[in-house]
Amino acid sequence: MTSLPQTLASEVVLRPQRTSTCTLPRNLRAEELDLFSHECETALPPTRLLEMRDVSMSSDGYLFQGLHILPQSFAFPFLQEKWKQRSLFKFLAVNYLRKRRPLESGALFITDDWSTGYFHWLSDVLPKLYLMRDRLKDLVLVLPHQLEKLEFVQSSLRAFDVANSLFLSEGETILCHRIFVPTAVAPSGRYDGHVIKRVRDRIVGFYGGSSTPHDLIYLSRSKARKRQVANEAEVISLLKPLGFRIVNAEDCSFEKQVKLASAARCIISNHGAGLTNILFMNPGMNVLELRHRADRTNNCYFALSSAMGLNYFYQTCHSAGADEDPHSADITVDIPTLKQNVEAVLTFAQERTARSFT
Repeated sequence: MTSLPQTLASEVVLRPQRTSTCTLPRNLRAEELDLFSHECETALPPTRLLEMRDVSMSSDGYLFQGLHILPQSFAFPFLQEKWKQRSLFKFLAVNYLRKRRPLESGALFITDDWSTGYFHWLSDVLPKLYLMRDRLKDLVLVLPHQLEKLEFVQSSLRAFDVANSLFLSEGETILCHRIFVPTAVAPSGRYDGHVIKRVRDRIVGFYGGSSTPHDLIYLSRSKARKRQVANEAEVISLLKPLGFRIVNAEDCSFEKQVKLASAARCIISNHGAGLTNILFMNPGMNVLELRHRADRTNNCYFALSSAMGLNYFYQTCHSAGADEDPHSADITVDIPTLKQNVEAVLTFAQERTARSFT
């Protein structure tokens, strides 16, 4: 099961190869340059539109033909290899003999196995939808059943005026005689600046976001299962007197998150999905990310800040316990350092505002 079946009917280039560049953090420490220097310039492969024939789609969003699972179902090749070892035979046993409902209309497939995440939906999936905006009246957007219950999916789709969409029912398999599959607009965590800005404009315009930012916001991860700030009470005690609002993204509808971020002149948070909302901020505004000191790879919010024209500040933090894995560890924020960084952000913002009026 190594060679793929002949599914490809045509292929066109939607976006040629281009380069993504990032601006270094405003408060970069020389000894921490290696956290960011490798991200300053990234070549983005061409984005292509693949037209495939007679491809089946399972209810959980996997494309297959015969005994072959198509790589477009996965965010990264290594995920496909892990999935094969864990789930391939069970998947084929369940889906291969199942009756498939034919879909006579042309289908559009823009998701992968990471698309249920808030960050991945907004930054990886919606750029594909934007590129296909002129074809949405002619195609049926097919989506895995898991996405139907996610409020942010339903709400963000409304901003793109999707004429025809189909959330598969759990356990359902469809046969697409013609299915169009755009490849990634950029590798996950990197951005095509032109496209991601248009995604932002579409959503903020639809929900009536603010064009006069004034709020200071701290996005708390106190309700998250991992990567919390262990000494958050101290963080809040510092930020509240400075005028920061404390917000849990879990308590907000998608529309409210869009409006909060678009009205913010500064957002502070530790690394996590809530920081994806910086996508909706106005250009020239400010972000302070609290990062795990051992994290040398997760620069998605640094890169997003650059793509959106935001001023990126950061602070590295120690683990709150023995766990040193940046993907799971809680962090402890050094309060005196945070005070210095927040003062630097606010001073920078005030100076920029003053210059804009001179």
